[in-house]
Amino acid sequence: MAKYKVLNDNPFNVGIRFENEANREITIRGKSFVLMEEDDILYTDSVSKLFRNGVITVDDNELMIKMGYMEKSSNAISDDEIEALFKGTPKKIKEELEKIDAKHAIEKIVSYAKTSDLPQSKLKVVKEVFNVEIFEELDQEIV
Repeated sequence: MAKYKVLNDNPFNVGIRFENEANREITIRGKSFVLMEEDDILYTDSVSKLFRNGVITVDDNELMIKMGYMEKSSNAISDDEIEALFKGTPKKIKEELEKIDAKHAIEKIVSYAKTSDLPQSKLKVVKEVFNVEIFEELDQEIV
């Protein structure tokens, strides 16, 4: 049976336990991938929200469509996509950020915003959309 690349583009590991088989587990390390068979991917999708919430993704559009995902989850945002997002205008950034609602994706974006040299107008968008204190580190330096 064919194997597909299952990506974890987050800084944390994701573990999958297969209850249909005794003691079988897969760990997808942060910022890496594993090869999984289609049956395992479909089983994982049926018993968890990992694919639905964009924590992990399959690097195969046909299989994602078969699973019922017509497009990639906005929560499955990679570091490169975050970087590209912030090259846009504040209005465009706001539109894209409002589509994101998973904690892991929000944390990645906020972390990027805090460590990047972004203009205040773009930082304000992050603060407004996610209701986070993005300027806390800057405020501490001024005091």
